[in-house]
Amino acid sequence: MRTQQIESAIASAVEYLQSNQCATGGFCADKSECQEANASDTFFAVAAFQILGLEPPNRQQICDYLYSLLNLAQKNFDISPRGSISPAAFNYLYFPLYTLYRLGVTDLVNEWKQAIAQFEITLPQESNLTEMGATQQWLVRKIRTKKIWGDLPEKQHILDFVLQLKHGGGGFGIKLNLIETYWSLAVLRELDYELMQLNDTRRFIEQLQVKETGFTNTVDSLSTNMDIIYAGIFGSNLLKMEIPDLKSAIQFVGMCQMEKGGFARAPVTLPDIETTYRALKILQLLQLSKL
Repeated sequence: MRTQQIESAIASAVEYLQSNQCATGGFCADKSECQEANASDTFFAVAAFQILGLEPPNRQQICDYLYSLLNLAQKNFDISPRGSISPAAFNYLYFPLYTLYRLGVTDLVNEWKQAIAQFEITLPQESNLTEMGATQQWLVRKIRTKKIWGDLPEKQHILDFVLQLKHGGGGFGIKLNLIETYWSLAVLRELDYELMQLNDTRRFIEQLQVKETGFTNTVDSLSTNMDIIYAGIFGSNLLKMEIPDLKSAIQFVGMCQMEKGGFARAPVTLPDIETTYRALKILQLLQLSKL
């Protein structure tokens, strides 16, 4: 994609995000389908505007919507900013709380400092092939939150857990794959682990580079999607690797932009805000690094 094409794609994506802000201030993937605002879409919409250096529209309405979600969480889980938080309650609190933090609403957010400090990061007893990518993504979120509002006494425990997911071949996962490898690297980075020593992981990612789309998820797979491209580009970035087939990866990203401007996980599927955020992050990296 040329510079002008990237700018046009970003502008269309911004229009998509703006068009899906609901009357409450929150966001949803498709307001025209009468979807209601939700915490996850609102989080990724705000993050998307901010990585582009844009002020999220109707900021006060967004904040009011997030306040209402926090109040609802307190009622549903019977929690307070000075009490303990269960893993289920944290998952519900994370999006509104972290979004407010990103918006600079420090007074309200800091009220939860004590509860976050008491929150314990629990790890799964057994790795699950279908859920580990999501588990590692939530680990990143929990670690970032703890680092902002408290210390991280579980650091070594988490580090040992993630490193045990790394098997022969340099990748991470029960069946080595790019998505789990990227999110494992993201966790390790949050824990200040020296990523540059992972030469075997570099070799594993090199095996997943393909000319047609940039990246594939496993050594015996040919299909790809936006999550895989995202993992490949940012996993390579973490390990300071060159991406020989970057043009193919960016071309695939462009193919995933739908008529209304939002991005889908694969061409000719429905767009959503989280995927749009990931695509914008890729395009922004492309602009900033002149890749």
